[in-house]
Amino acid sequence: MRRSLSLVVAAVAASAAVCAALAVPTTAQAADAASVKITEWMYNPVSSSGEYVEFTNLGAAPVSLTGWSFDDDSRTPGTVPLDSLGTLAVGQSAIITESADATFRTEWSLGADVKILAGNTTNLGRADEINLFNGPDAVANLAVRLTYNDQGTGTVRGPRTQGVAGIPKTDAALGANDASQWQLSAVGDAEGSRTSTAGDIGSPGTSRFGAGAPTNPTDPTDPTDPTGPPAPTLNCVPEAPSGTGTLPASALAPAAWPGSASVAVADPQCAWKSITGAEGRDVSGLVFDPSNANVLYSVKNKGWVFRMVKQGDTWVADTSNGWGAGKQIFFPGSTDTQTNLPDSEGLTIGPDGALYVTTERNNAANTIPLNSILRFDPAQAGTQLVATDEWNLTAEFPELHAGNKTEANLGFEGVTFVPDDYLTGNGFVDQSTGKAYKPIDYPKHGTGLYLAALENDGKLYAYALNNDHSFHRVAAVDTGMDHVMDVSFDADTQRIWALCDNTCGVTSTVLKVSATGSIVPDVAYAKPAALPVNNLEGFALAPNSTCVGGTKEVVWSDDGIYGAGPGTASEGHALYSGRIDCDLGLGGQGVPKPAAWNTGTGYASGDLVSYGGSVFRALWYTRGETPASSTYGAWAEIAIASDGSTLWTATGVFTAGDVVVYRGRTFTALWYTRGTAPGGVGGPWSEIVAPTTPGGVPAWSPATVYTGGEKVSYSGHVYQAQWYTVGTAPSHTSPWGVWKLIG
Repeated sequence: MRRSLSLVVAAVAASAAVCAALAVPTTAQAADAASVKITEWMYNPVSSSGEYVEFTNLGAAPVSLTGWSFDDDSRTPGTVPLDSLGTLAVGQSAIITESADATFRTEWSLGADVKILAGNTTNLGRADEINLFNGPDAVANLAVRLTYNDQGTGTVRGPRTQGVAGIPKTDAALGANDASQWQLSAVGDAEGSRTSTAGDIGSPGTSRFGAGAPTNPTDPTDPTDPTGPPAPTLNCVPEAPSGTGTLPASALAPAAWPGSASVAVADPQCAWKSITGAEGRDVSGLVFDPSNANVLYSVKNKGWVFRMVKQGDTWVADTSNGWGAGKQIFFPGSTDTQTNLPDSEGLTIGPDGALYVTTERNNAANTIPLNSILRFDPAQAGTQLVATDEWNLTAEFPELHAGNKTEANLGFEGVTFVPDDYLTGNGFVDQSTGKAYKPIDYPKHGTGLYLAALENDGKLYAYALNNDHSFHRVAAVDTGMDHVMDVSFDADTQRIWALCDNTCGVTSTVLKVSATGSIVPDVAYAKPAALPVNNLEGFALAPNSTCVGGTKEVVWSDDGIYGAGPGTASEGHALYSGRIDCDLGLGGQGVPKPAAWNTGTGYASGDLVSYGGSVFRALWYTRGETPASSTYGAWAEIAIASDGSTLWTATGVFTAGDVVVYRGRTFTALWYTRGTAPGGVGGPWSEIVAPTTPGGVPAWSPATVYTGGEKVSYSGHVYQAQWYTVGTAPSHTSPWGVWKLIG
């Protein structure tokens, strides 16, 4: 969340330059002084009864619709006559819909004064045209046309108006026949869009371009003209960033952004309001759904998660499964909105498909730190999500004192999941042991670590989160930056990205596993030139599967929805979309493999070499002997699985107590052995069989050595060994046997 900093506030001066660079249009005014223009459309309602087209008289005089007509891409005047709509007053809108008149009015709460042509059967498609004619000639009497196709390219590519209406971004879209200048509506936007009683989103019946249109404007495009219409009132409350800071000396000097210098707003204006955040600010962490690149999750500081879907070039709220207005999230145990208010900052998606969200406090007690990671099931129905699990890590950070609101607001920001195979494959070192990280040392943790970004010190803290809600800190990673607002593991670049906002001039530091096994900064990137220096708290990279022309999308979130400043077209928007190169040429990483074996080199005991894709250790001095040429020779192969377990090899040397995995089964050595494969009966190996349920009894194995008192399950019964045994199957037919039936 935003901080109060002792920084020089340069936001106003920077705004002018950023405003000029942003790929967003300017504030809308009425266009042609004597024209009827298309101002809204929805080709496919999801919940409501019918599609519709809205057109509005933006001129200075009433317009009679006698002789006017509508058609789709057939382009035939007279197909749907509009004479019955009568005359459009200045600023008045009319609707063409396939719904019944009364049904449409009820669903959208429209009065009798709204002009509606109901029962239209000339339906629109996903890729189609809207044509209005003011006479019989298809060319000379074409009043306005909009050609659209959300799967197209160039000017025809507009939003997919499925359950959400399309509206002009600015007045430049009016009559331009350029669908790329349209965007999806959002509840509470400048059009006053709302949710119909059936659940779709739009604002049929009125247009912000028609309301209050001048009767005799001298220059309707001049905002200083007193006769022109006032700019639409912003339906959210932006907040300026707290100045611009600089990177500390410990940070890497940032290189130029590896992609386009341009960015564009990527969400509807004032789109993310909630009952605990009516001002519309506070969109923080972002993460792409790894199973669907057209889905983006975001989390708000005041306890909300939004599921966003891609519509054209815009991210809008998913309207399925209760997601339309976001879902309010809670700590485990209750949905009490007075006492249970997570200050949620970052989120990631775990390998189980669940959302993992960081908190830095409970907003109901905002002077007390509460640094936790919460797990949520995103498939849960309804409009609320209660955490299924919580890992409370507050005690790990005693430097953040209770009773200090400022310190309580400097806790966990971002979080990301980093898979074990990335860590072990690069030789990552567990700082708690000083040795190579072994996932099997944390049997309850799953398949990776969670890196939580702490705003207070700019570090990433790696935790094994156990299924019993305990945890273990494996490492603390210094990004070199004073603060970190988000963190993301990118599976394509195989790197960890850390974002610092305006306090660092908006810088991304990319980290890797070093040659010594530590996670360290690899390279830093400055922001794209057009991205405003705002309180950017979220960062997400699209997968390489979406690459087009060698680049892919990257999305940032502006916590303060400040844009380029008051009155600019980016004000009130939370998301910015840019492009980044798919191949960053970052090179290798990780602990290097030993040098290749050389026939002429002498090797002392303990020396390591690579040969044939494997690693070998010299057991005594050797020269000229090829590794793996003899089971009992000078070289012992060392093989480690991705979870850190030791794999049995024919040349490996194992002593009593060593544990290995062989053909998917786990064994322990009973005495010194080399060359004998596990699995036999009576040899140097005893199989370790884990219970199928926690606290249960393991199944009997003929390869396991049992001593008196050990229990096993066999053929649906439980037996207890009476003395040492191996290879003898349990049986209750003999009362004097080695096994006693106990259940």
